[in-house]
Amino acid sequence: MPTFDYQGREISYRTAGTAGPLVLFLHCSSSHSGQWKGLMETLSPRFRIVAPDLHGYGRSAPLPRDGSSFRIHDAGAVAALVEDAGAGPAHLVGHSMGATVAVQTALDHPAQVASVTLIEPVLFGLLEVAGDPLRLDYLQIAHDMMVLMDRDARADAAQRFMDFWMGAGAFDMLDAHTRDYVVATIDRVIDDWRGISHMAPDALGIADIAALDRPVELIWSDATHASVQAIMARLADSLPQARCRQFAGGGHMAPVTRPDLVEPHIRAALDRFTG
Repeated sequence: MPTFDYQGREISYRTAGTAGPLVLFLHCSSSHSGQWKGLMETLSPRFRIVAPDLHGYGRSAPLPRDGSSFRIHDAGAVAALVEDAGAGPAHLVGHSMGATVAVQTALDHPAQVASVTLIEPVLFGLLEVAGDPLRLDYLQIAHDMMVLMDRDARADAAQRFMDFWMGAGAFDMLDAHTRDYVVATIDRVIDDWRGISHMAPDALGIADIAALDRPVELIWSDATHASVQAIMARLADSLPQARCRQFAGGGHMAPVTRPDLVEPHIRAALDRFTG
């Protein structure tokens, strides 16, 4: 995989296609650019596609430790990658944590962004600020994982994380290689949980979201967590320019476990944005 230097840190990425509008795919927590490999191949005849490994995932260097959240650093790397590709602005497609990076990139680097397609961005801080009872979904998992990490119970924290998103027993059903990867990246996952809190130093509020002035597509599963459903409802209310697409089944991890349910909606969004 090729790499580029972003502020002295090596960021790896994969590519597909050589012509057409530029599309960047941004993966979820404890994943990497390979999450999008199948869709990239499908879309490669029509688009020039780039999918980075965000800091601390895949083959990319860890996050800097300077007090800023992952969103700031990853958004900067995404914008730099768009500029380096020389074919921008780009259409950003992000899932979960990657969708929060897409939002941050569009806010901080609007000249590099043509549109954003957001698949269940985990902006739990919006629920915290609003006092929504469903915020407890996020607060419980974040608390559990951080306590486990304080005890250096990394595998237990990884299990708690995977079972939260994919159901009880999901971690134990993973193949050994994937389990090892989830454990190996659990520190970055903790950074993700901290960075989406309303207490993060650069937290995104609803006014920030409303300032997003790029075309937006919101995509989510009817089988996802109720807390994520609440986030999507708040985003839809704050972004009148957004088009909303809900699909049946699959849950939050459908882009990984059931891409057949999600990919038609991504293709439709890109068709809308690129004409």
